[in-house]
Amino acid sequence: MERSAEQVLGLDGCVVRSLGGGDRLVFHLDGGLRLTVRNDFRLLRGAKVDHFYPTLGVIPSGALGPLAHATVTRATVTPAGGLHLAFDTGHLLAVAPDPTPGGPVHPWQLASPTGPLFTGGPDGGPGSEPDGGPPV
Repeated sequence: MERSAEQVLGLDGCVVRSLGGGDRLVFHLDGGLRLTVRNDFRLLRGAKVDHFYPTLGVIPSGALGPLAHATVTRATVTPAGGLHLAFDTGHLLAVAPDPTPGGPVHPWQLASPTGPLFTGGPDGGPGSEPDGGPPV
């Protein structure tokens, strides 16, 4: 699916209820929404940048800790299928659009309790199929 401009996901005002880790970063949001990040990502705040590689394991504390109970102020999909999430804490989470070789099929996915709503990456889009990973 080609994208010519950033697409807004409509998560503005959603509160992060909890974070999960392991081989992915999981945001449990208001309304039972779940945002799963399986690709490499960066967490920026001012001049500070932290890099995360889920295949090496993610612990939802430390630099990621302030995102627990934060509010999403803007969520956009880049033209290439990456994800940018801004929070009321001043943090910006940026997910790379292209999975690394041998990495996940889709770099990130937004799902509701009834199934996927949007899958990121060059071939992702609204209602795309799940990435086939184990349930979170």
